[in-house]
Amino acid sequence: MTYAVSRRYQDSQEYLDDDQLSAERNYRLLSTGELIEVSSEDDINLRLASVVLGVCFSLMNNRALLSRIRNGNKEIQVRPVGDKQVNRKPDLMVMQPEHLEMARQAILLGMTPPLFVAEVVSPGPESRPESSANYQRDYVWKREQYQEWCIPEYWIIDPHRDQVTVLTLVNETYQEKVYQEDSQIESVVFPEFREAAKDVLTGQI
Repeated sequence: MTYAVSRRYQDSQEYLDDDQLSAERNYRLLSTGELIEVSSEDDINLRLASVVLGVCFSLMNNRALLSRIRNGNKEIQVRPVGDKQVNRKPDLMVMQPEHLEMARQAILLGMTPPLFVAEVVSPGPESRPESSANYQRDYVWKREQYQEWCIPEYWIIDPHRDQVTVLTLVNETYQEKVYQEDSQIESVVFPEFREAAKDVLTGQI
């Protein structure tokens, strides 16, 4: 569910600099300059993102790398596609070292792309899930936006379709591989990752 916010901004920087916005609320900026408030993530989304986050933590053996992980609380600027939103907050993101200083407000277009992002898909209508806004947002619009950013790896964790889609950037284009059931997920960014898709989808790692 989304809620309209009356304020209209001239650009993304004006929105980022607005200290009147509540830190506890979740906002998205549209290409029109309008701001909307979106509902909080489903509990399952937060839980599964935390599960993957925990595994990534275990694979990282230095504090510098751990400091670059963000769990649904860091914005990335994108070009408008589909829903016209020009900022996203990935459920899980691994930033680059320079983002710690350069991207204190948000990761902006023109900066170095993040190393890794993952999104957990919220449920849509059971009859035609592919027509839902949730499906379009994660499988189509964000895929296009993250590919344009040249983010090396993008995971779509979809517990409602029982699959994890791993998108790996090859020659600036995402190559897709879908994992289900007992198939072990393979990652270029995290080559040590060897968890079964069903365990990631159920949070049983």
